[in-house]
Amino acid sequence: MTVQLSVSQVRKEIYLAAGSPGIEEANQPSTLLLGRMFHESFASLFGYDRRLQWQPVIINADPKIKEWQKNLEDHVYKRLIGPRLGREQAHLHNQTELVVAFWQAAKSMCHWIVELLWRSRRELARGVDPRIKLLTRSQEPLSLEFKEEGWTDAVTLTGIADLVLSVPGRRHWSLVELKLGQTCPEADLTQVCLYHQILSSLHPDTTDALALVEFKPHREEHLFDAVEVKNAQKRLVDLIGRLAGVTSGKKRIREQRKAAFYKEHDPQKCFEQGRQLVSIFREYGTPISLAGDPVSGPSFIRYPVKIGKGLKLGATQGIAHEVQHRMHLSAPPYVHMSEGSGVVDIQRSDRQIVYFSQIHDQLPEADSEVGCSQVLLGIDLYNRLRFADLSDQRNAHILAAGKAGSGKSEWLRSVLAGFIVTNTPDTLRLVLIDPKRNVFNELKGSSFLLSSNTLVYPDEQPAVEVLSRLADEMDRRYRILQNAGVDTRDALIKKFKRTMPRIVCMCDEYFDLINQAPATRKALEYQIFRLGTKSRAVGIHLIIATRQPSRQVIMGALNTNIPARVGFKMGKAVESNMLLNQKGAEYLLDRGDLLFKDIGEPIRLQAPYIVPEQRIKLYQT
Repeated sequence: MTVQLSVSQVRKEIYLAAGSPGIEEANQPSTLLLGRMFHESFASLFGYDRRLQWQPVIINADPKIKEWQKNLEDHVYKRLIGPRLGREQAHLHNQTELVVAFWQAAKSMCHWIVELLWRSRRELARGVDPRIKLLTRSQEPLSLEFKEEGWTDAVTLTGIADLVLSVPGRRHWSLVELKLGQTCPEADLTQVCLYHQILSSLHPDTTDALALVEFKPHREEHLFDAVEVKNAQKRLVDLIGRLAGVTSGKKRIREQRKAAFYKEHDPQKCFEQGRQLVSIFREYGTPISLAGDPVSGPSFIRYPVKIGKGLKLGATQGIAHEVQHRMHLSAPPYVHMSEGSGVVDIQRSDRQIVYFSQIHDQLPEADSEVGCSQVLLGIDLYNRLRFADLSDQRNAHILAAGKAGSGKSEWLRSVLAGFIVTNTPDTLRLVLIDPKRNVFNELKGSSFLLSSNTLVYPDEQPAVEVLSRLADEMDRRYRILQNAGVDTRDALIKKFKRTMPRIVCMCDEYFDLINQAPATRKALEYQIFRLGTKSRAVGIHLIIATRQPSRQVIMGALNTNIPARVGFKMGKAVESNMLLNQKGAEYLLDRGDLLFKDIGEPIRLQAPYIVPEQRIKLYQT
């Protein structure tokens, strides 16, 4: 069985190895999001969706290149880019300059396309394919196997293709990139080489040259010839081998995981389950094949799969209930994408509980000055703790949702426990809003509370008043930063050694708070808007949970200002789509099984469970 490696892993290493000065800027969440939107939009332009056909827009225009350019710009914005910007407005809040640069790049792309089509306008007017075509369909996974002499195993490289076009009048392919950050020529060459490898496997007649067309936001074109590509080829293969861990005879982490898996699970039973899974999907006309070793988390077993050619991922998930019935599973399998590859998650018959005591020693070290800003999300398939950093703009505030029994409240308790273990009252203070009176009640009198009245029961103390005081504290802190000549709470502490504890406001059952008179709801949402907009820099953060991720609850202040989402089991697909912008949470299990999403595809985790005795001991520190 080959080692699986994703294209994104290789690309990240390419930029790091090349010492790109823009690697941090390029990896900013907004930059990554806009890059994905750029590629998706123009891939759709040349895709197979008949509703997005754009050739008549140009054919019916006046025969002037500027008129073509204007018409294509309007079409791309109205049908492709505009709707995407609308859906992602929460992630792009306060990123006006970046969005403007993104749109300038999109306009440059439209002009470039029109220039190419202008050369083929006679064929286009006759309704002939203008010969601009994609390497693959949008969002279609690619895979390529590498096997070199001396390697201990083969490596399969998988990933979603960027925009790779065949353009009129040129024998070479063009790799199209949006570059909102700085670039590095050495990294660009190696990246071109990577795509050349994939192209050569899919199209044997591919020439030795490949063009890189960058929009930064203005267009720059670079043609890499055969000599440059060949020289970079060996460096690329060596990098892939090193990343996959196949260049030495030492026992690799992958082998250790595989051995641990089969020590815990019967190999024959797992093989039979995988074979049965493949057989049932094929019976229903949705062929899949196993593409790697199974991996076991605490709650489910994951089978990497390859989806049949021309088959949409949604079609395979559509027969989940039939698969559940045929395989006698306690819950339907969840078919989705993970790290660019298809996977099928099947609930374990012997589901394991992950106790907080088991991961206590793996929590980050406490920083005596600024404290720890890491939110404990859960444990991944490889028993690694996963965190969200409140100091990062994409995780500054978190919205969690899930139906009753999904483990939402227990997750909030484990997050609190993680905060207390990794902080002191000098670095962290809490504001806790508890409509049910039983989630945070054990923290009464804790030294971590911001004040004696910040364990809030809304029927005694209106939540809007608490949030208003918190927003006033935010404004007070900004005045302190301004007088000190610094931009953030962390900078103030490090430069002047001043105490300014981080404040985390956690609210359970948000729906109960807003399900009141319109004036009360409006006032509460206004305070959340104030805090969500600008409180990160001064170290104030919101973690809000609700049972009902409906349009009534989420649209507005939450959707605009809280991009990071934690989804537990939902009752309906529409609820998952409302929270995570995609379906899937309805296939989760109860008791802490969750999906975390900020930018990109969600990751599936298991929340730890903290037993009451340990919880009480920690909370009353």
